[in-house]
Amino acid sequence: MFSDPEWLAFWRATGAMPYPYGPLFRILALTGQRKSEVAEERWREFDLSKRLWTIPAERMKADAVHIVPLTDPVLDVLKTLPRFEGPGDYLFSTTHGKKPVNGFSKAKAILDRTMVVHLGELPPFVIHDIRRSMRTGLSALPVADLVRELVIGHTKPGLHKVYDQHAYTDEKRRALQLWADRLRDVVEAAQAT
Repeated sequence: MFSDPEWLAFWRATGAMPYPYGPLFRILALTGQRKSEVAEERWREFDLSKRLWTIPAERMKADAVHIVPLTDPVLDVLKTLPRFEGPGDYLFSTTHGKKPVNGFSKAKAILDRTMVVHLGELPPFVIHDIRRSMRTGLSALPVADLVRELVIGHTKPGLHKVYDQHAYTDEKRRALQLWADRLRDVVEAAQAT
């Protein structure tokens, strides 16, 4: 899982990467969602006034709608994205929004090379490790285990599924904000030195 220096290198590298992959990787890090869930995002899934992203059930591994509260850093990334004319609705696309982005192996190679510039050497990792590292980072924050799991789209365990119908939207928003603050602190601490 990413250490603070690796998160810093990741943040610097993704800031240097152009659309669509730099912003996509940042959304992965800030939300902890799966690569496909982020890569296949559509503008119609967002309610920016309510600061919510609703991932439809058919795009979720658990076959249930998943609500992702949007923090300021995520909204900042979204503001940088192009809005395509016509029927193209995908946020991350090389076809003017008509199809979602693909070709992750090339983007990951660029990410690796850019991170190595900042780190000197880079332990091997796969894109899914961004999600795992974010989830591990949530464990170091004052966030209940159930909320940590719900943030990344896991279902409620056992009888919680049946008896606990609370959506935990505010709790997930707080967790994601704490995580965004943690990433910000890593980046700002490095800038201060």
